[in-house]
Amino acid sequence: MQMPDTPLFVKTHDFVLWLLRHTQRFPKSLRHSYTNRVESTAFEFEELLLMANSHRGRERAMYLTRADGRLVSLRVLLRYSYELNLLGAQQIQYVADNFDQIGRLLGAWLKGTDR
Repeated sequence: MQMPDTPLFVKTHDFVLWLLRHTQRFPKSLRHSYTNRVESTAFEFEELLLMANSHRGRERAMYLTRADGRLVSLRVLLRYSYELNLLGAQQIQYVADNFDQIGRLLGAWLKGTDR
């Protein structure tokens, strides 16, 4: 199956790749706890978007709502990254900008399922 090339999917895929490159640099002491949780949440978010894309109606809305919850969780987890000095100020600004864009695209899609 080919990945959709709409802005939401492209931005999400690019962000997850960026995140994976940065979590590899997190301390090994956090690898099996925190880092794994961050990566898993990011993968779950992307997976929920893909599932939503393959469904219609209420099922799509359910997947999108769950994806929105994962995005909120990921935002909180990455705030910890900044507070633990795992990500710098410029990196967390990049994260915030991406979350803003992804959140807007996700919200528009979710709003479109209400019709």
